[in-house]
Amino acid sequence: MKYHRVVMTVVAALSLNFPAVAQPSEPKTAVALEEVLVTARKRSESQQSVPVAVTAVSAEEMAQNNIDNIAGLAKIAPGLDQREGRKQGAFAIRGVGQNRINELQADPGVAVYLDGMFLARNDTQLVDSLTIQSVQVLRGPQGTLFGKNSVGGAILVTTKDPFEEFTLTASGKVDSLGQRNVSISMDTPLSDSVFTKLIVGSIQSDGYAEDIDSGREFGDDDRLIAALQVLWEISPDARLKTLLYANKQDEQIPPYNCEFVTDTSSLSYARAPGREEAYLEACQRVEPLFSEEKVQSEDFGLRFKSEDLLLGATLDWDLGFAEFKSISSYALKGDNRTDFDIDATDLLIVRNVSYNKQLLEDQGVYDEDGSRYTIGQEFQLSGLALDNRLQYTVGIFGSKESLDKQLAGQMLTPEGWVGFERLPGLPSPNDICAGTITGEDCLYVRGLVDSNVASYDNTSYAAFSQVIYDILDTVHLTGGLRYSYEKREIKLENFQGPLIPSGGGVITIPGDPTTGNLPITVMTETQFNQLEGDFIPISRGTPRSGEVDFERLSPMMSLSWDVAEQYQFKYIDGLLTYITVSEGFKSGGFNSLASGIGTFEPEFVISTEVGFKLDALQRSLRLNVAAYNSDYKDIQILVTKLSSLGAPEVSTNNAGLAKMRGVEFELTWLPSANWILRASGNYIDAEFLEYDDEVLDPVSAQPRPVDRSSEPFPYIPEYVYSLSARYNIDTTIGNLSLMLARNTRAGQFLGNDAAAGLPMFRDRATTDSFSLYTARASWIPYEDYSLQVSLFVNNLTDEEYVASGSATYSGFGSNSLTRGKSIHGGLELKYEWR
Repeated sequence: MKYHRVVMTVVAALSLNFPAVAQPSEPKTAVALEEVLVTARKRSESQQSVPVAVTAVSAEEMAQNNIDNIAGLAKIAPGLDQREGRKQGAFAIRGVGQNRINELQADPGVAVYLDGMFLARNDTQLVDSLTIQSVQVLRGPQGTLFGKNSVGGAILVTTKDPFEEFTLTASGKVDSLGQRNVSISMDTPLSDSVFTKLIVGSIQSDGYAEDIDSGREFGDDDRLIAALQVLWEISPDARLKTLLYANKQDEQIPPYNCEFVTDTSSLSYARAPGREEAYLEACQRVEPLFSEEKVQSEDFGLRFKSEDLLLGATLDWDLGFAEFKSISSYALKGDNRTDFDIDATDLLIVRNVSYNKQLLEDQGVYDEDGSRYTIGQEFQLSGLALDNRLQYTVGIFGSKESLDKQLAGQMLTPEGWVGFERLPGLPSPNDICAGTITGEDCLYVRGLVDSNVASYDNTSYAAFSQVIYDILDTVHLTGGLRYSYEKREIKLENFQGPLIPSGGGVITIPGDPTTGNLPITVMTETQFNQLEGDFIPISRGTPRSGEVDFERLSPMMSLSWDVAEQYQFKYIDGLLTYITVSEGFKSGGFNSLASGIGTFEPEFVISTEVGFKLDALQRSLRLNVAAYNSDYKDIQILVTKLSSLGAPEVSTNNAGLAKMRGVEFELTWLPSANWILRASGNYIDAEFLEYDDEVLDPVSAQPRPVDRSSEPFPYIPEYVYSLSARYNIDTTIGNLSLMLARNTRAGQFLGNDAAAGLPMFRDRATTDSFSLYTARASWIPYEDYSLQVSLFVNNLTDEEYVASGSATYSGFGSNSLTRGKSIHGGLELKYEWR
């Protein structure tokens, strides 16, 4: 059926009835790669002359690889990772980033800039390709040239400038998964010096995993986008570019499927009122749905919603003696909701925040919607000195971020009451009932509700500088220094319910050793099921607050040598070698917990990188290689523990120390005028040297230390590589481009807690490697490229694979897995009228 949908979509498009193609044109005597310009050092330079590991991708290349937003760059940019299927960015570069930390409390490890404006949280980072001109991925710590310090790297997104003449562009896309994308762009000159671009777009899809109860499609798209750009050429020396970007998004979350692993977890035998099965039975029941591309989840919530507004202005002014730049931004996010389905069943509702919100609103203790805003300002001054042998850039940056009334917390069932058929460290509840109740099973029962509303105020100030000195015409020394100041403030209110039902049960145990000697009740199944629809009463806790600040000096130094410019080689047209040492810093912050406010410290990366950039064979061959060694200190990592109420609770902890070693390469070759071959990849050896954690001892009910340094590094595949071949031929009706690509990724460890890292469980917590094939055929009938028709297929071999997920064995005893999309294909049309 899947192949049938793809074939029907493609065959319908082939009614275009192409005539016979002409023979390929004769190869030219010399075929050269185009020069790629990058702005990795805040000035336009050839990619091959910059001693920075950077991947530059144009909007055209993104389209050729069937990439719709910057998350897809992980397929072609070596060292870049993003958890496929997620609605947030959560990028990592060289194993450093935000693959397993709390999205709101911690800064992103990979900074994303849109026209120089820093996007502060990872749920605003997935910029769609509608407005993109190019994207640059900078690998390694970045801070001495950018407003925000970053430990992993930076992604620079540049939007399209308005054209100087009236232009109307329309594009559309449909595919076999119900994708329906439409966008219209209109460029209008208002005068000889003022130009505008208006873009409106709709991104819709039906999703790819159906809920067998409700029929909802998970993993869908439902976004409306509008952008307005105004470019004012104030004078030959000054220009002002403004951007207004608006986005409205209301979608189901990605699909989650449960995979049972062990029954030794605290929630293996958890039950909800009115349900006859325990969690492990529910997990085993829904497990086969993964292969069927279906899910069975709760029938409420599970939404990803957001309304975003971004205003920005960039002023470039040539002062004669130096170039001045100002970058101003204001970002507003409202009506935002991010639910999860961590338990991946329809029995429990772990991290489905919509339930928390409804319970608080129904009882009148909280009825506010959260909002966020960020204000940023950056000034830069760049110029030359010492007879042009010294290039310098200095800058200052400041931002104020407010995240107001952000709702989070834990509930396990809609009512808030949880039953347990058994608990570690306690006798069977039937043994306790013996002699009191006959003929009926009993359960341990507890109320487990912890909702919290947190408001965060984050203030950042920085001063940065970088200089490049020409020691010789071919040898260049680069040095940089950054000062960062970060202030974090939090206001927290907890909303909790009683631990035992008001009606009581057979007996109440005053001290349950599994969760710090909290009371727990034993009830008969009948008594417990009578709690269905009896929602736990909520009370407001005492407000708390906290404030911390951090500061850091972060240096970098690089030495580069243009070998080919100094020595002439027969087949080598350009050869740059370099070595770079740099430090990255990321601020600490707060955790909002059931027990109150927790703090985590900053993390640091010290990276040493060596590399070379080669152009050869009359610039028809390009090979860029980089090797690195990074010390990753005080790593901020998300761990799942049992909270003070006995429910799984996630928090950001400082894990200790890790060592990251790796190598990356990018190869492009033009064997003839018609062919372009590409290969890229990376290998990483990431290991913990220190990883100290705590777990709750079920006997003593006290935290005890545990060494997790032997665990695999989470969410980072050991190797990734991509291969692609593109063939262009001229036909009697225009240009035809054919592309075939393969992306291969090693398996990755999904462990979220100490139990998942135990040797007996590591294989179950690690995904299999997989390869995905992509194909595309594009037809451009006119020399002015005004019309383009493309057919595409993704996952050509219909590989069944795990796109992302988590393994939590002390809390759930299961894997929560998001399946990748099966084979799907479609048609894209683009027309430009001038």
